[in-house]
Amino acid sequence: MGFLRGGLSFSRFSLEGQIPPNYKEEFPGRIRRFGFRELDENSDQERSLGWVDMMDSLDAEFAGEGFFKEGYLVLALRVDTRVVPARILRQHVLKAQREVAKKEGLAFLPKERKKEIQEQVRWKLLRRSIPNSSTYEVVWNLQTGSVLLGTNQPAICDLFAEHFHKTFLLRVIPLYPYELMLRHLGQRGFDTSRLSGIRPWGLTGE
Repeated sequence: MGFLRGGLSFSRFSLEGQIPPNYKEEFPGRIRRFGFRELDENSDQERSLGWVDMMDSLDAEFAGEGFFKEGYLVLALRVDTRVVPARILRQHVLKAQREVAKKEGLAFLPKERKKEIQEQVRWKLLRRSIPNSSTYEVVWNLQTGSVLLGTNQPAICDLFAEHFHKTFLLRVIPLYPYELMLRHLGQRGFDTSRLSGIRPWGLTGE
């Protein structure tokens, strides 16, 4: 779930590096450059991702530059994927291989020929499949560098971090509970080495 409706699952990141002082002039062009693009129906491209407006997943043009909101930058990462189920692929590949073997009068197809047929069938089915589309909201505090992403799926977090770096030339570092506690104690002058001695506490008494 995202930030705008329903329950809330999110991941926290901190920014590595400094936001350029001219970010209001520089960022809009970079956001549009790395905005979402539809999957090409005539290609075997399996995934497309990019930035869209948080309030409108069809808007990747950002005509109003509404992503700047009082010290925050708000976006959504849209990820479209096309997948051919393995079972369906196997059925169609087997059928195609049998048809080719019969047509060419062969009892067995060479390994390379089978592989070639499989790729042809996969590409054909991929073009016919309907993409699955998902969006993940992003809230970036431009004052503190804190970044929130509306999901805790590790694979999406990795895609987000990579696309964020491509777009803004800045890296984000995931913040886990241990890292947050380390920072909290450090900021208040406590001895952070004591954290290394923490051990899980078994509630069952074992």
